[in-house]
Amino acid sequence: MLELAHKLADSDTKFFGGWVLAGVEAHIHGQAVKLENRMLLEKERKCIIQVRGTTLADSVERLVKELRVFLVLPKNKLGTKTIEPETPTGKLLVEHVFTVQEVRDYVAYTGDENIIHQGEHPIVPGLCMAAWLQQALQKQELDWRISFLAPVYTGDELRVYATEQELAAYVGTTKVFLIKL
Repeated sequence: MLELAHKLADSDTKFFGGWVLAGVEAHIHGQAVKLENRMLLEKERKCIIQVRGTTLADSVERLVKELRVFLVLPKNKLGTKTIEPETPTGKLLVEHVFTVQEVRDYVAYTGDENIIHQGEHPIVPGLCMAAWLQQALQKQELDWRISFLAPVYTGDELRVYATEQELAAYVGTTKVFLIKL
């Protein structure tokens, strides 16, 4: 997933200044030899960018990786929307506290220069959390539809719970993202 996030940063840089990742569709089913990205939708306050990874099989180009990201330009400051507390359900799979250095390393690798991922207490990039979770769960292949519901800041304790059809991540009693499997 990290290579897809890196390629995503090649997109028009105007989409990384204060924009927020609202959702992601990720499909990974092999190693890609070629990556390309394109804008699928471009409006004033939202856009969809696709990163495609292909390989050659029997002289035919085959899609093996795809990342579609839905970005929005929020009207209000992040973290100001009231979210109702919720008791996590399912089996606790993993937990992690992201550090400022982890976010800096991710930003340096991917080129994601969004201002919200900088400073002393930055927001953890959504794709950074998704890549961490993929690695923590040792997933070589996946089909995830991720909805980002609330920001996660460095220092927050992130806990991921599993039910039969989804993974839900919480900081305390706030659901921060949901992955449909």
